[in-house]
Amino acid sequence: MKTIFRMLLPLAVISSFFAFTSVVDKTYYWEQYNIEITVPRDFKIVKNTSNEFEMKGDGMELFMYIWNQKKLAVEDMDEATVELAKELKLQEVDEEEAFKNGDFAGYYVEGFKDGDRVMLAGVVDLKSRTNFFIVITFDDKDEEAEKEALKILENIDHKD
Repeated sequence: MKTIFRMLLPLAVISSFFAFTSVVDKTYYWEQYNIEITVPRDFKIVKNTSNEFEMKGDGMELFMYIWNQKKLAVEDMDEATVELAKELKLQEVDEEEAFKNGDFAGYYVEGFKDGDRVMLAGVVDLKSRTNFFIVITFDDKDEEAEKEALKILENIDHKD
């Protein structure tokens, strides 16, 4: 019995190491706006231009776009985000909340589009007054993805 335990212990330690390293987050940089975004390690950049920043991960996608309209004040971001959700034809919007994270503030809603769960956030960079929005899509049954999406919003930052 002790021999089996000694053989299985190293295997358990190695398995734990790989399980831990696969969930460690990675930070990416949207250079044009000095914005850092921390996402799960499996995310890869699909597009990084002056108006768009797109990423894909396992079961999730993230899109960041500059909001090409007049500068919005933080106080107006809730109305603007809800209006954008209507324009995008999000269905069953069932969660709405304001957030503030260091130099960033905004408002997000959650709903559905084409069978996917969608988190849509309107964001104001309080330093530069740049407005942008973030769309994160994932499977509705993936509770971990919803937690990750909220974590992504909470970790938007400026590169030092």
